Amino acid sequence: MSIEDDYQYILALSETGSLSAAARQLNVNHTTVARRIQAFEARFNVKLFERVPKGYQLTSAGLSVLPDISLLKEQQLNIERKLAGHDNQLSGEVNLTLTPELANDYVIPALNELNFRYPNIQINLLMDSHHKDLYAREADIALRFTPTPTQGDLIGKKLFSSNWGVYASAAYLQQLPKQHRLLLWQLEFDPNWYSNCFAATEVVAKFDQLGPLITATKNGLGIAKLPCGLIDNDSSSTLYRLDLPLKPSIWNLWLLYHSDLKSAAKVTVVKDFLIEHLTKYASAFSGQSSHYWQGPIN
Repeated sequence: MSIEDDYQYILALSETGSLSAAARQLNVNHTTVARRIQAFEARFNVKLFERVPKGYQLTSAGLSVLPDISLLKEQQLNIERKLAGHDNQLSGEVNLTLTPELANDYVIPALNELNFRYPNIQINLLMDSHHKDLYAREADIALRFTPTPTQGDLIGKKLFSSNWGVYASAAYLQQLPKQHRLLLWQLEFDPNWYSNCFAATEVVAKFDQLGPLITATKNGLGIAKLPCGLIDNDSSSTLYRLDLPLKPSIWNLWLLYHSDLKSAAKVTVVKDFLIEHLTKYASAFSGQSSHYWQGPIN
C-alpha cells in the first residue's frame, strides 16, 4: 500500500479525533486506522498524533504537514474524477445517494427496468442520514431534497417542487381529541406551522427522519406535516390530508453530479434514466392528488 493510501487515515483521525469515529468514516476497523498511522509514523520516525483525554490531537509535526496532505488528497480526488469522466463503458458501478423514503417508494421499483436496459451497470444505493460528498467521490449521483444546491462544481437539474400538507390517519380523525397530538420533523423550516391551524395542541414526539414520522402518523399517534409525494402516491394509505393553510414549501428534488463526470457514459445513462422516471411523479409531489378529510378537524 502506498503513502498516498495512508493520507486518508491521517485526515480522518485529524477531523474526528477518535479512532472509532475515523474507522466509521472510512468503513474499516479502528485497529486498521491505528496500525496504518503507526506504520506511517515509524517510516518517517515522527509523531503525528498524541493521545489526550478526549482522544487524539495533532502534534506540531502533524499540524505542519496537514495542509499539504489535504492538498494532495484533494488533487488525488480531482485526478480520479477526471479519469472517471472519460469512461465510455456502459459497465461498472454507479453510486447513488438518496433518502430511504425516495428509494423505497420511487427508485427501487424502477431498478428492474434500469437493469434490463443496462445489465452491466451495478447501481449502489447509499441511504445514510448525512449527505454524501460528491467532491470526495462518496457518490456519483445525488437525489437530494434541498431549496437549491450551493456547491459550485455540481451540475444540477431541478426535477420538481415538493409540496407538503398536514396529514392524519382516519382512526385519529374519527376520535378527534380536544387537544391535537402533534408529531414534528426536526428539520422543519416553519417550526410553528400549527400555531394558526388548531385551537389546542401538544407535541408528543419529534423525528429526525421522515420514514418513522410517516409510520407514526399512520399508526394514529398524531397529526404531522408531511411531503405530499410520500403519501399521495400510495393508494393503500390510510392517511388523509387536512385542508389547512401552510407557507409555501422551500423543498425541491434535485439531481446532482460533479461536473467532472458529465462525460462518463455509465453516469450519464443512469442520470438520464432517473430524470425520465422521476419526472412522471411531479404531480404527486405537488399535492394535486391529495385525498382530503371531509369531516371536522377541531
